[in-house]
Amino acid sequence: MFRQSRKIFLLICVLFLTRFSSAEPLLLDSFEYTDIPEVRPGNLLWNQYENDPTDGPDPGSESITSEEAFSGNKSLKITIDGGNSYTQFYPKVEDLVWSNTRNFVKGGAWEFNKYNRLRFWVKLPPGIKYLGDGRTNAHFGTYIRAKDGDLASAESGGNHYYHYFDLEYTGEWHQIIIDTHPSHIRGGSGGIEGGDKEYPTGEPGYNYFDGLTRFYFDLEGSLPNYPSYIYFDNFEFYQETNLENIDQIYSLHGVFVPDNNQVIVGWKRNKDENKVKHEVRYAFEDIFSIGWNNALAAPDGMISPPGWQGYNGMYWSTSDINMEGKKNIFIAIKPQNSDLFRQIVIPIVSQDYSLPLPPNLFEAVKKVNNQLE
Repeated sequence: MFRQSRKIFLLICVLFLTRFSSAEPLLLDSFEYTDIPEVRPGNLLWNQYENDPTDGPDPGSESITSEEAFSGNKSLKITIDGGNSYTQFYPKVEDLVWSNTRNFVKGGAWEFNKYNRLRFWVKLPPGIKYLGDGRTNAHFGTYIRAKDGDLASAESGGNHYYHYFDLEYTGEWHQIIIDTHPSHIRGGSGGIEGGDKEYPTGEPGYNYFDGLTRFYFDLEGSLPNYPSYIYFDNFEFYQETNLENIDQIYSLHGVFVPDNNQVIVGWKRNKDENKVKHEVRYAFEDIFSIGWNNALAAPDGMISPPGWQGYNGMYWSTSDINMEGKKNIFIAIKPQNSDLFRQIVIPIVSQDYSLPLPPNLFEAVKKVNNQLE
């Protein structure tokens, strides 16, 4: 009798926690399945330039593979047979209906005006080189639609934005963080600083990722070899609750290369701050918790802008930090004219990188039952 009463009590607790817990992050996709789902006949949810020949053909294909995986056992493999990569998340569910990305998340309910970052991991093909001089070799394009925008349009009442990166092949999984500060707005001048677009449609309580519909990842220019292969894994939305400086530091990304103990971090600076240096510090614990002054000065960590205005890429790298026995390194970046910084956490050793998912009623009930067997 007591055993049954305890079981009922635990199940009530599960129901309560499932209903009221504020869960993050929300997984968009980890590709732990066999076939890419179709959102409607003939349209794959993830694809290489499918049904969208606006800029000319980029032939290739898409598949789920166990050849590579950042977390779990599988990833999305994009094969490029010509042109460049154009990997799309393509939520066109009907001829005249574009769905929002938020409708495809797993593991919990979307909360409006909460999620302010999108993180994913990419493994680039050999031959992709860092350009330097503040330039760009990769675009992450987004389409934002107003809450009551025309469903036949991916951007009605909103716009099309670009997040720029300068990436390089390392043979490792590169972490990309998309925030609410795009590098460019379609139709605008490349040298004009557009600023943070937390609420791009002007609707209070309806932020950048609430309005996100379609997006794509595009390597610029022809690739060194064909066919080339790009792998993607673990797309997830999360809420950054720390007061980060995304006005001056955006398009943040990083990777650790164990073969030569190298840490690489890149970001974009405010385009109008052509002479403001950025300082890099590091720690093996959260720098927001210990404070900027308690983080260690990074080797060669005072970075001057290498380019002007729209050539606003910044880059820091070192192989001179002792990583022995460490799981993660925390890298913080702060402009000299600000008290605010940004942080990226880069895994050092192989581990389960996927962040905890929110409570799932079925799994939680099953766990309770197992405990009471």
